Amino acid sequence: MNSSSGLSLSQRFKVHSENICALIGETGLVIRPYSNSSLSFFALLPSEEQLQVIRDLQIYYQICLDVKMEGGFLRDPRHFTEKALLRLGLEADSFILDQIRPNHLVEAYSFSQTQIFRTLLFFEVCSYTLEDLYCRKWYNLYERTAEDQRSLEETLKTFMADISKPLAVHNKEHVIKERDSLERLAIRNQMLWMAPLKKDGNTEAILTIATASLA
Repeated sequence: MNSSSGLSLSQRFKVHSENICALIGETGLVIRPYSNSSLSFFALLPSEEQLQVIRDLQIYYQICLDVKMEGGFLRDPRHFTEKALLRLGLEADSFILDQIRPNHLVEAYSFSQTQIFRTLLFFEVCSYTLEDLYCRKWYNLYERTAEDQRSLEETLKTFMADISKPLAVHNKEHVIKERDSLERLAIRNQMLWMAPLKKDGNTEAILTIATASLA
């Protein structure tokens, strides 16, 4: 990883995002770090949020390195998830890890609904840049029908009512659309599980397991 000491925050963002794209590119999957060198979305963030974005990028890159240095395969969602939880200091019930299949999309979210981890299948069905994903609000990037949004909110409400254990989700497959990208991809998505991620016995984040493919 290139040293970023002495660089501006924008330069550090470029270094870390480009490193992630290069490492993932070794798997044959092409993703873009940003759309333009001015980093228009990153530049809009307060400096505290810019620093947090840089920290989040560093962690994700390190997770990728953890897998690679162990001789693992980044496209293996279970192994990738296990290394992510270790790096993030979070624990998941072994039962929920056993539910992960090679074709599954695994994501982790904070309670502020910030995505803190995603397996590589995410990038196969996404045309947004890393700058978009790390610097823009989730609701500005994607949209669902009102019915599908209500169903998701009901599922989250049910999960939050007993957050101590995994929840098998029975929502139907639905389409999520990119709202503000050149490609405007549509993704078929079906959530299968929601589960707590714990630190020192306290639930700190939420893990989701889903299927995802281009519509």
